[in-house]
Amino acid sequence: MGFKLWTCSDYSRFTIYYSRFTIMQPILTSRAQRELDERAVTAGITSLALMESAGRSAAEIILARVPDIEESKHVVIICGRGGNGGDGLVVGRYLQDRSSHISVFLFAQRGQLRSDTATNAAALEKRGPASLIYLTDDLAPLQKALTEADVVIDALFGVGLDRPLEGRYSRAIAMINDCRAQRVALDIPSGLAADNGRVFGCAVEAELTIAMEFLKPAHLLFPARHYVGKVDIAAVDYPERARAEIEPSAFLVEQSDIQSLFPARRQDGHKGDFGRVLVVAGSRGMTGAAILTAQAALRSGAGLVYLAAPQSLNSILEATLIETITIPLPDHQGRLSNTAKEPLLANLEGKDVLAIGPGLSRSSQVGDLVRMVLTEARVPVVLDADGISAFTDHLHLLEEVETELILTPHPGELARLINIPSEEISADRFTVARTFAQQYRLHLVLKGKPTVIASPRGEVFVNPTGNTGLAGGGSGDVLTGIIAGLIGQGASGLNAALLGVYLHGFTADMLATDQAERAILPTDLLAVLPQAIFKLEGR
Repeated sequence: MGFKLWTCSDYSRFTIYYSRFTIMQPILTSRAQRELDERAVTAGITSLALMESAGRSAAEIILARVPDIEESKHVVIICGRGGNGGDGLVVGRYLQDRSSHISVFLFAQRGQLRSDTATNAAALEKRGPASLIYLTDDLAPLQKALTEADVVIDALFGVGLDRPLEGRYSRAIAMINDCRAQRVALDIPSGLAADNGRVFGCAVEAELTIAMEFLKPAHLLFPARHYVGKVDIAAVDYPERARAEIEPSAFLVEQSDIQSLFPARRQDGHKGDFGRVLVVAGSRGMTGAAILTAQAALRSGAGLVYLAAPQSLNSILEATLIETITIPLPDHQGRLSNTAKEPLLANLEGKDVLAIGPGLSRSSQVGDLVRMVLTEARVPVVLDADGISAFTDHLHLLEEVETELILTPHPGELARLINIPSEEISADRFTVARTFAQQYRLHLVLKGKPTVIASPRGEVFVNPTGNTGLAGGGSGDVLTGIIAGLIGQGASGLNAALLGVYLHGFTADMLATDQAERAILPTDLLAVLPQAIFKLEGR
């Protein structure tokens, strides 16, 4: 059976276990946001009250974030005719209570407004004819106001936009981006696709985006992430009952979620209590991958780490790895031979986790070996790099793996594995990751910015840590070792993936506080990993 990408109509078949992760920040699609609004109305909260709550909270954030806005700042608010525009009108009314330098522009005529937006437009107009300016195709009044503005607030289009912006809308966005004012967007910058991070040709380049109660995928996924700037969240008065009924698209993993995921460490424990990790990695020219993986497993707290590698490389590995137990295996021209299966399985006995793949090469014998070992393994397996490539053209065999499996591909590796363009993965990372993890009953760590973790149950998590210092050879080997080391210490596959990915990125972020991201090496990650763990454990 090949990989099947779910369509939008299949989305309802997924169940996101929100109740298990209530401490995590939910991420909502535009459809889930609409459903939340509808459920709130069913629970007795009017849509007009929700708009009032959202606009009031957004105004409070703007007042807190923009210095001197109550005194001398000239604020321009640009509203569309829908709900996002209505939020902007409410913001305008609250800001006018604090300052006389507020200009509100509406891209619509009176008869074109939706009901709640029309109500708020009328409320603003009661304050005087200059309070609200209705725009036609002539954008000269807007252009003049923007040249004098200190702050511009984008409330043109919200999460419902599904098409490129043209005509006066694209001209207005160009004006907004060209002006010297600080740019603030309500919910998401106009011009972005809320659900997948796509940019519809042109978009407002915000410095601050105020999300309405919940994050949306566009706040986190590239290329949209380039446009949102800093993100703050405005509280909206949704009833608890309505909140409990929503199904988030994903969850954001934050530092407050991480501390509880570290495996317990008994004070009277010995090396055997903290996990026996078997790493199968390396080939001629790729001994570094094996070394980095083994050292990362040790640095993450594993009690014993064993490295199985081609026997012809053993002297190199033993000279470098003084804390690791090496296991020489039969090889062919510096790469593991398929005759290594029996000794490898024998050495897997008594181990707590297997990490396999980094630097193994893509030879046919290595592919045969990896597939044979995985079908017989009975301990959790972290499969990376060349280990993943072993299943290209043999994808159906992943369904025969009977143990807990964690895959850690980058988009290119996953694209080769499931035979779809990498652009298709990047265009909808959440859906692809969720579908693959469910179909093959595994944990998927889809590396990138951001890295997305998906579980066999359909949960999707977004990792916020990391920087471009991780975009180099060997970084992924360190991640594989960290995840394997955590599993060895007793973490579940999901917890090890969540914690390992966060810790990996957090370590890179620590390094970037006093050195250039471009200069960060995988060995730097290993050196700073103990301090990163110390901080995240709350010591």
